[in-house]
Amino acid sequence: MTRRWMSLLLGLALSACAHSATSDTAARIPPAQPTGPLQKVQWRALVAAGDDSISVFDNAVDAMTRMLAADGISRIDRFTSDPSLVGKNRMIATEDSMAAALAAVPPGPPKACLVFLTSHGARDGLLLRDDLDHDRRLDPSALGRMLDQGCGSVPTVAIVSGCYSGIFIGRATEAPNRIILTAARDDRTSFGCSAEERFTYFDDCLFQSWPKSGTFAALYRAIDACVRTKENELGMSPHSEPQASFGNQVANLALP
Repeated sequence: MTRRWMSLLLGLALSACAHSATSDTAARIPPAQPTGPLQKVQWRALVAAGDDSISVFDNAVDAMTRMLAADGISRIDRFTSDPSLVGKNRMIATEDSMAAALAAVPPGPPKACLVFLTSHGARDGLLLRDDLDHDRRLDPSALGRMLDQGCGSVPTVAIVSGCYSGIFIGRATEAPNRIILTAARDDRTSFGCSAEERFTYFDDCLFQSWPKSGTFAALYRAIDACVRTKENELGMSPHSEPQASFGNQVANLALP
């Protein structure tokens, strides 16, 4: 009996340690109510479409670029996987090209980072069709390094839109200064990746919800409700269940 109780206590202690280690860095859902003063910062952004087999991803990059520019963000690095779209203001999306752009320090005071990635997703990463050097995949460790080197300790938001994109929430990417939003759980697909759609369901809900949301916490809640409504209306199952991680330094971060 004594041995059994000791095992139980040890298990509870280990569970408590694991919970504490996670909650010190980030909460998996945003706070229900604002905590502390609204955090407003200056921004720079990187937006990327990882696949050009259908137009929904580049459509989303274009829409995000317009929205961020209207919000006053002047530094927006844009990436595509469509060679016909490459030009002075749009580069081919690879892990190395995006990391280099994000690491290029803009003039002036440090600016917060916003990274928006949209593509097909798999259980091991997000598709970057032209990134042959990295097996056409951006994995969580690579994104974590990119954010570490390019954004450092400034407030940072990474929005990853694709099937199984919940894999991008975890030890490789989470930090106290980061918010991560994903289109699906790590074991779920997302919907709307077809030639008949203008945007994926998640991206469409993102663009609908952005003008009505004051903070990223409010944005996540609005996107989550919007996606569930779309999936219910169209009979999609199982639900994609968009995910979120909020670092404790940015729980009440305002949208640009």
